[in-house]
Amino acid sequence: MNKKIFLRTILGLMLLINMLACGKSKEMATIDSILYQVEYLMEDKPDSSLIILNEIDTLMLKDRSVKARYALLKSMALDKNYIDTTTFDVLQPAIDYYLKNGTADEKMRTYYYQSVLYKNRNEDDKAMQTILEALDFAGEIHDSLTLARLIVAQGTLYFKQYRISDFIQNNLRAAKIYESEGNTFQVLKCYAKAINGTIILGDKHKADSIVKLCRKMIKNEQNLDKRISRSLLAYAVEFGNQEQIKNELVNFNDDIITDRDYLNIAHAYSKIGNPEAGLVCLDSVNLQFANIHDSLSYWSVKCDILEMLGDYKRSLDSYKNYSKLIEIYHNRLFSNELLFSEKKHEMEVENLGRLHDRDNIIKWILGGLLILLGVSAFLYYRYRMNKAARLIAEQNGEKLRLEAEKLQLEADNLHLELERLEDERDRLSSLLERKDGLSDEMISVIRERLDMLNGLLAKEITNEESYAKPFRKYIELLQKDHKKFQDSTRKFFQAAYPNFMAYLIEHGLTEKELNYVCLYALGLRGKEVGNYLDTPGHYNISRDIRHKLGIDPHSANLGPYIRKLMRSSPPTP
Repeated sequence: MNKKIFLRTILGLMLLINMLACGKSKEMATIDSILYQVEYLMEDKPDSSLIILNEIDTLMLKDRSVKARYALLKSMALDKNYIDTTTFDVLQPAIDYYLKNGTADEKMRTYYYQSVLYKNRNEDDKAMQTILEALDFAGEIHDSLTLARLIVAQGTLYFKQYRISDFIQNNLRAAKIYESEGNTFQVLKCYAKAINGTIILGDKHKADSIVKLCRKMIKNEQNLDKRISRSLLAYAVEFGNQEQIKNELVNFNDDIITDRDYLNIAHAYSKIGNPEAGLVCLDSVNLQFANIHDSLSYWSVKCDILEMLGDYKRSLDSYKNYSKLIEIYHNRLFSNELLFSEKKHEMEVENLGRLHDRDNIIKWILGGLLILLGVSAFLYYRYRMNKAARLIAEQNGEKLRLEAEKLQLEADNLHLELERLEDERDRLSSLLERKDGLSDEMISVIRERLDMLNGLLAKEITNEESYAKPFRKYIELLQKDHKKFQDSTRKFFQAAYPNFMAYLIEHGLTEKELNYVCLYALGLRGKEVGNYLDTPGHYNISRDIRHKLGIDPHSANLGPYIRKLMRSSPPTP
């Protein structure tokens, strides 16, 4: 079974299986799947892609986007299989759809294959215009291979326009893109074209650089030699010595020898002093060259070989043919430049009068705008300066007012705090005077707290730190022995606020929970209580207390609730 029959069988099975499994309503999904496989095979197996595409029934292509995709893939397959077409029948659906609705990659691909068609029709001006339109999307696309092909195609048109420097630069630029994609064959192909361009220009320095890159690439891969051997031979013939030319003749490796190869080999033999072998090679050359540069090379080499053989008459005839061709070449080159100069001159003459009048108008407008801009800038500067001064004055006044309010607020808070401390001191003093039912331990706790309060108040009144010793002792107790401090605090509240504590006990609070509540009663907040206790059960204790006191966990914070409850319970009379 040959390859074509095998692929047709596979395609038929794919269609049959999908139609049986999904029904006719899924035909479009089947086509999409096949087109995806075609695109996947396109780079490495374009012949297989073309066979599959030819087997697809185009009547099944209903949607415009699917028709466009099929058209573009078919055009790609034809091009990659070296089937040159000159009609737009295949590509037209892609042009109609993608140039309006396609992504940047789809537009660029469509423009590229449109330029290929124009090139096949010898409409180089339209091909170049299409390539320029495609390159407008170069910054948006992901398809680097198509971009490289566009650049190479543009270089080919440059070559036909005798713009050899641009031809070289385009191929070097494309080589970099192919290299980033790992396509070594295309890299060498671009380098080979660039070398041929440097030979035409006689640019040995650039040729040396490119040849060095090529030799580095083929150093460890001998099978790549034939991809570049003909260009290396041409390079040696143009810029090398006899030894280098002989080496390249020996190393020349190509399965198919073209007319250009015979021409290079003949030139090489003439350079190393073997005109007989060179003439044999020239006799194998078909004079229908694709470009004038090869024709010029042919007659130049033949002229030199015949002269070396002493056949001066035929050598003179060859020189005459060479002279005719060089005149044609110069005329074409001059005509291209003249055409460009004429178009440029027409544009300049056409615009010169309008530019002169427009320049005068622009001068007057610019002068008026500059004056207006200067006046506006001065007025705006004065406005900004006045506004800035006013804002600074307002900000300074506001800052002074806020600082005064802050100092006043601090003074009021300090006054309230001192009043609270004095009130607590008076209540404790009253308790000690009565000693009604107070145990010795309770009296000791009250005295300790009373000493602390007296010292703290004395320190605030006299600003003398020595009075604050009882307060610092109290703080040390708070930091060192959490249990002792909590027990002491609880006993203090039992003496000072018996109704408050009785209320808590009635609701079933344990001693541990009473100690916990007393920390809130002292004025600590929830986070501070948690940090002080440093126990993992802090939130569980808080939850249990809320439950026993009947506090909704989302309605109020525990601290404010406890302090409000304490203030609402009258102290011991």
